[in-house]
Amino acid sequence: FSVAGQRPTANAITLDGLSLGSSSVPQDAIRSTRVVTSSYDAARGQFSGGLVASTTRSGKNIPQGSFTYTLRDRSLAWGQVTASPFGQGYTQNQVSGGMGGPLVRNRLFVFGALQGRWRGQALPSLTSADAASLARLGVSPDSAARFLALAAASGAPAQIRGLSDERTTENAIAFLRFDWKVSEAQTLTLRLDGRWDSQQPTRVSPLGLPPTGGTRTERGGGVMASLTSHFAGSLINEVRGYLSADRRDATALVTVPAGRVQVASDLPDGRQGVATLAFGGNSGLPQRVDNVSLELSEELSWLPGGGGHRPKLGGLLSGTGLDQNQTPNQLGTFVFPSLSALAADSPASFSRVFAPVVQGGTAWNGALYLADSWRTGGLQLTYGTRLESARFSGAPPYNRAADSLFALRTDRIPEHTRLSPRIGFMWTGGGGEGGGPTILRGGVGDFQSPTPVALYSAALGAPGLSNAETELVCIGAAVPIPDWVAYASDPSTIPGQCADTGSTVATSPHPNVTAFARDYAPPHAWRASFGVQRRLLHAFTVSLDAGYARGTSQYGFRDVNLVATPRFTLPDEAGRPVYVPADSIVPGTGALGFTASRVHPEFGEVLVIGSDLQSDTRQVTLGVGAGTTRGAALRLSYTFTRARDQSSFSCCAVSHGFAAPSTAADPNVREWATSDLERRHAFLATVTLPLATALELGAIGRLTSGAPFTPVVGSDINGDGARNDRAFIFVPAPAPDTAVGNAMRTLIADAPGAVRRCLVTQLARVAARNSCTGPWQPSLDLQLSWRPALFGLERRLTLSVLTVNLLGGLDEWLHGAAHLQGWGLATAPDPVLLYVRGFDPATARFR
Repeated sequence: FSVAGQRPTANAITLDGLSLGSSSVPQDAIRSTRVVTSSYDAARGQFSGGLVASTTRSGKNIPQGSFTYTLRDRSLAWGQVTASPFGQGYTQNQVSGGMGGPLVRNRLFVFGALQGRWRGQALPSLTSADAASLARLGVSPDSAARFLALAAASGAPAQIRGLSDERTTENAIAFLRFDWKVSEAQTLTLRLDGRWDSQQPTRVSPLGLPPTGGTRTERGGGVMASLTSHFAGSLINEVRGYLSADRRDATALVTVPAGRVQVASDLPDGRQGVATLAFGGNSGLPQRVDNVSLELSEELSWLPGGGGHRPKLGGLLSGTGLDQNQTPNQLGTFVFPSLSALAADSPASFSRVFAPVVQGGTAWNGALYLADSWRTGGLQLTYGTRLESARFSGAPPYNRAADSLFALRTDRIPEHTRLSPRIGFMWTGGGGEGGGPTILRGGVGDFQSPTPVALYSAALGAPGLSNAETELVCIGAAVPIPDWVAYASDPSTIPGQCADTGSTVATSPHPNVTAFARDYAPPHAWRASFGVQRRLLHAFTVSLDAGYARGTSQYGFRDVNLVATPRFTLPDEAGRPVYVPADSIVPGTGALGFTASRVHPEFGEVLVIGSDLQSDTRQVTLGVGAGTTRGAALRLSYTFTRARDQSSFSCCAVSHGFAAPSTAADPNVREWATSDLERRHAFLATVTLPLATALELGAIGRLTSGAPFTPVVGSDINGDGARNDRAFIFVPAPAPDTAVGNAMRTLIADAPGAVRRCLVTQLARVAARNSCTGPWQPSLDLQLSWRPALFGLERRLTLSVLTVNLLGGLDEWLHGAAHLQGWGLATAPDPVLLYVRGFDPATARFR
């Protein structure tokens, strides 16, 4: 999730005051959870977005516990949409329980909890898609049937013996906490947690065959100790430490290259759909993460007489040892431009990334802070400052060629130290005449989040040396002929070089380089907020909150091995620059390799991780709440958000980060545009209504404006090596390609209003980033809770029935399965507007 327009990696999750990382605990072990979106306490750090702070339960002198069972059964679903594998229906059983009490009364306490979750869902894939699902995916049944036949005939694995037609997910979490009251002045806490999670198959595309998936297994855990000491009557000292390990493995079901086929279909409603179908293996697998983290904190606070001030001094040190391999496309990818090409065993391109060496390192983040909270009358001030530091130990080896050619030091990852001041206030006053007090709140401060460890891992894996990450790209006659049977029986036969065509084009892999800029700094944001809240007529509460966030030092990527001067331009696309020569583009398919766009062809991508990007977010929220003495409550809110940035990329592969902002010309030029994370309008309504003494009805309704998206081309056309090119919006009548003109005319006529306006206002030019917006997303869910006075439990037993996607069910009930209006479905338009079918070198025009 995004807070204040910042990337999801800018958020932090803490448990009992220390970072939780990717760990988790059973729900019955949680005492409280608070989502902090604006805090000016300098003791809180390591985030520039939002903070989710939870605390765990401890044992008491009186034994106590809780037990929770949750069932979601797809057999109880209403309507055909949920019953389809492409719907939201699944069956899930979750059992959670916790119990605590004294081991030694008044001295030693224990609390333990366990949770298990088992989920089964019909696997959405090309083999389980019915005609209606295929139409929504842009594929005709005839095209799907022919693809299935050709994929099976190619020799690629079409099915796996014993593979279930369901996606199963299993999860187990354990928690144990001890609290020892050492003396009247000291308390020692020891906490243990562990988790295990698996899913099979995973990563199966709805447009792919089941063997294109993989298996995912995660396991981890940690131990935390804390000591709280009271001394000298007014001093409190807290020492905490947490050691954790996290292991994640994802492997492909079949160790063969991925196969992708571009398919154009005539759909039943008269439209033409274009989709990319998948067979073979999975280009995103394998992946492995094996991290060990240690976090230590110390805080000394003083409670002087009178309680007006509470100064505190503290520090934090966290380190994460990295051992990761998340390099994409390690098994390679064959791309076929059509079903005919698949039938002829004639791929347009083959690419593969080699990552034989994985080097470890440790990311360190430290902080010192001095803060105070001062209260006088109705005014409370919170102020302080943090000194934040970041460094990395275990940098990759020095690459003399990269230093000489690009002035990049692969063996140096910059250290950074920054001062982050903050001040916040809350004033309470007024009241009387039927109204409550007026509350004013606000503040301003600087917040820093750690560098994502995936960026360090990328630099470790690609120092540009021959024994590290290298990339192979083959096009045209240099593409090896696939031998799927050989690949399946012996993965070592997967091509490691292009076919030798006797040309001057290199047939061997090129080493990639990923390095940090000399002035790199971790991301941070200046944030300010102001709000007012007032209670009216004893029953209503009105609030207005405004916030501003200026993200700076946001990480981004430049390819310094991309030639600065285009080789030629596309006259039919407003002079779009192309960085490879026209004669290097394959006429029959339009495929191009990026070797010819390299300043130094002996290297592939040379990506510099910089921190020169920014973001700008302005947000206003208006809320109205009402309540009655009988317990009924209503809360309505509206939030307006305007978020702009130069890239919304969050994680993880740096090649994806380079491509993420998309480009109309030079991909190394920074451009401001609407953020991917913006949802400009958001309405929220919550209702709680007691129906009887033991019966309560709750409802949550949301209405959110659509997500922004960019019309793009389905493949690389500017030669920078990334599928990041924005589409040129051709005018239908004079379009140079009749097929394009006819398709544009049909699309503009049939597109939803917002998409139509986006296209029409950009005719005859390259689309701007995030210039289009998807459909609004509504949702409504109900919960009916019953607390019976049974079994002598004094209403401590709660039975609840919840609805999921109620609007979707009402849509089918009112309009029928054949005429759905899209209620309750999280739909998103396909951003690919144009697909390349070929290239005419005489006119410098893609077809």
